This record gives sequence, structure tokens and C-alpha cells, in this order.
Amino acid sequence: MKDSELQIDRSCHVLYSKPCKKEILAKITLHYPEVEREAVWEQVQLRYAELLSKWRTDLGGKKNFHNGVGGTYDCIAIMCFYDVCRDVVTFREMEEIEENLILPSFRKLRFVDINKPFWKKLMYRAFSTAQKHCDTWHDYEMDVTPYENSKPIYYEFTACPAAEFAKRFGFADII
Repeated sequence: MKDSELQIDRSCHVLYSKPCKKEILAKITLHYPEVEREAVWEQVQLRYAELLSKWRTDLGGKKNFHNGVGGTYDCIAIMCFYDVCRDVVTFREMEEIEENLILPSFRKLRFVDINKPFWKKLMYRAFSTAQKHCDTWHDYEMDVTPYENSKPIYYEFTACPAAEFAKRFGFADII
């Protein structure tokens, strides 16, 4: 099935990213013979559409910065892949997919030394801005401690829509 044929409400949801699809298809290739791969991928797509139809619609679609590569909808696609393929896929493989989606952006920050005042202030501003966006969408709940020169930057997520999705649809064992 083509991604464009997938029956999801695109006014409030987005499709998983192309890198996510590529990662999932690579794992399907590892575990299934060629004649079954397309059918397995279609099962993952149908599960994705089914579960999204039963889930919240207030996450902002394309407007929300959390819905890009490695974000909320990629996490949901990975959980749907797990649901369809749980008999053959390992937890470590699930982690590899997520790592391959998220870590490349952090690897680009090699030149950043968070111990230097300039970078520390910049990172604090970035986290504070992210917190404001989280508050706007009411999706992730994030706390950032006030900036203090002599103390480390501290932030935490206290709510996450991907975790909420996992709990609601029975994927708590993989989060």
C-alpha cells in the first residue's frame, strides 16, 4: 500500500517519516522472506491507521515541531511495527531504530562544549524555548530549572504523548 493511500486524518495527524519507514522496512527484511515483506509492511501501515483513528487529535499535525523525524509519530509507527512483528523482533532492534532516527542530530553537535558559558546559556535558551512549545501544544510536559551560572542545566519530561499512546494501546512493555 502506498503511504498516500493510508487512511489517516491528515488534518490532525502526520505520517511517519521516510527515515522511519526505511528503518522499519530494513528490520522487516531481516526477519521475513521476500514474498511476505510487502504484506507485513501493509499490516504495520494498517495498524498505524487503526490506532491513530482511536487516538487524540490535538497534537498539531505538521505545525508541531515534535512531529518530525524521530518524533511522536515515528514512535507510534515503531510501536505498530512491534505489534505486528513482536514474535520475531527483539527489543534491541526496536532501540536501534529509535537510535538511528534521533542520534544523528545530536552527533552534529560535537563542537558544543556545554561546560563553556556561551554554550550553556544557549542550551538553556533552547530548552526554555522547547518548554514553551510543549506548553503551547499540551503534548509533552517539560520542566526546566532556572538558569544558574554555577549549576548544571537540568530539564525533565513529565509527560510524553508516545508514552501515553503506549500505555493506552498495550505497548507499555517496550517503553
